[in-house]
Amino acid sequence: MAARTKRTTPSALNRLLHKHLPAHLAEVLVPAVGWRVTTKRATAVVPNQVWEDLFTAHASELIAEPLAAQGLELAVQSRADEVDAVQSRRPRLSNFLQDPGNQFALSAGRQTLEAPGLEHNPLYLHGPAGCGKSHLLNALAAEAELLFGSEQVMTLDGHTWVAHQAQELAEHGTGPLRERIEQSAYVVFDSVEALGNRSLAQEQLFHLINNCMESGQQLVLAGGAPPRKIPGLEDRLVTRLSWGLAVALDPPMLETRLALLRQLAGDASSEHGAEGLARLVEALAPDMRQTVLLSERLMRGERLGLGKERASFDRVLECVARRYSIRPGDIAGKRRHRSVAQARQTCLLLGRRLTGHSLEALGGMVGGRDHSTVLYSIRQAEERLNKETEFGQEIAELTQEILTARPGGKRQR
Repeated sequence: MAARTKRTTPSALNRLLHKHLPAHLAEVLVPAVGWRVTTKRATAVVPNQVWEDLFTAHASELIAEPLAAQGLELAVQSRADEVDAVQSRRPRLSNFLQDPGNQFALSAGRQTLEAPGLEHNPLYLHGPAGCGKSHLLNALAAEAELLFGSEQVMTLDGHTWVAHQAQELAEHGTGPLRERIEQSAYVVFDSVEALGNRSLAQEQLFHLINNCMESGQQLVLAGGAPPRKIPGLEDRLVTRLSWGLAVALDPPMLETRLALLRQLAGDASSEHGAEGLARLVEALAPDMRQTVLLSERLMRGERLGLGKERASFDRVLECVARRYSIRPGDIAGKRRHRSVAQARQTCLLLGRRLTGHSLEALGGMVGGRDHSTVLYSIRQAEERLNKETEFGQEIAELTQEILTARPGGKRQR
């Protein structure tokens, strides 16, 4: 076993090339080749397609047999192809799905690339979870790397900043992190809300913004809410974050979420049909983050029908009552108190989406209300969805809870 390990190291593979290639060719080719070795395969990694063609034409046949004698299959991989594959999966402006709720933010972001440090500095993007702000932030960072070089772009995150980076900057006047930030032309900072009630982290971000402004560095930040609405954020930092331009991203429309789902899930999304897929997205994916999770479930082959087999109205009533600390009997009864009425509207919206019951049947389950009253209640709930981001998140969480199996593995019927 020890001898086998020694023979399959990269240096041993390079010696194999020197042994089997003509000297003049080995002198040129060997320095350009890197190796990745697994238990069954040795992959020669070369700079680009030209080198791949050269290796395949002159070296593959010569060393394939000696490698086979060691139980190894030969493969050839271009680094350029690897980079392209990685880049294609990275957030980019080219694969950022445009939506009425993100047009202004997208336009402002493009201007920071066209005139870094001059337009909208700092640019602060904010919106609820799943609206696409982190995707846009990372896409801007990727575009900046193409324009200015990766060494000119610094990507920071509020959670990592709180965990150790702020402390590192405070304790060391100079150091690798500070030098890396200072040499960057484009600095992005995600999850500003993580700094709430963290005085040291806020102080260091305050200094970072000041330094970026003084040196002409472009700064783009993102948070879950406008600066003044982030709990525990000091007034002086709120002022700094508001110096440039603050832009809200709204929750994406159904059509945008559908486009993302089709993009991610591919053929796995086609079997549900246009109407079925729209119902799935409307019920299970109120934002981009949930849409990504839904695409993963579809690609795993999960069956996600939304008929009667998925939930009973009793289950809907139980979950909504528990969420709002209201008795199920009050929701299903005649009480008209505002909190009870809104909980009832939520039940009817979820009942319509998840149980497959008719409007008449749903009305009979909430005190014998007629068809038009039930329809009015559902429309009231839908209007809240369009206006209140927090309500959309509540509907998403309730949907997941309602459709989740009970302890013991049995699903509520």
